[in-house]
Amino acid sequence: MKNRHASRKQGWKWALVSFLIIFLVAFGYAVLRYNVMKGVPADQIPLYVSNKAFALASVVLIGISFIMGPLARFNQRKFAHGLYLRKYFGVLGFGVAAMHGVISLLLFSPSYYPRFFTEAGKLTFSGELSMLFGVLSIFIFSAVAVTSLPSVEKGVHPRQWLFVQRLGYIAFALVLLHVTAMGWKGWLDASGWPAGMLPISLIAALAIILVLAARLLVMAFPRKR
Repeated sequence: MKNRHASRKQGWKWALVSFLIIFLVAFGYAVLRYNVMKGVPADQIPLYVSNKAFALASVVLIGISFIMGPLARFNQRKFAHGLYLRKYFGVLGFGVAAMHGVISLLLFSPSYYPRFFTEAGKLTFSGELSMLFGVLSIFIFSAVAVTSLPSVEKGVHPRQWLFVQRLGYIAFALVLLHVTAMGWKGWLDASGWPAGMLPISLIAALAIILVLAARLLVMAFPRKR
């Protein structure tokens, strides 16, 4: 019991420290790109700019949770001992993603995101797609997060639990579609990148592609029994 409590405490510690580091780096990048280089007013830092950092941090945390398995699969000696951290990174990543979703709802208007709205005030096709993929991903991640709770995990059959957990990869792919629908036009116009700095949505997309590619490698080269 003591060992379980100690590992849980250690898991949350690693996840929280990692989140703070990731968020601060993402926040600094967002402020530099949008406020300093692009000229976004400083009064939009508390929500508009910080929300971009929350979005990227959630992707990185969930990505770390997912990529630990493939890393341990190909280098068990180096990464297997850290597999217990997957749950903490994943649950915290979901929490940050939910925070990003709430902030986005508060800001979602033509004044903040004009390219997602028509002159009549309705969502554009890309805007609707982006929101649809975002909502679907949060819905699936909610199920994954709930089944990650120890009290719930104990009452679920191992095969059912594993099935729900693996749905997280589908949710992550939906996040990829979410950020792609949101920012692909800007990705293609490098001349519009302030000081050549990559859009945060593109950085998130590349991180997701890396994680999904690692998962595909595991599926392509299954472990020999």
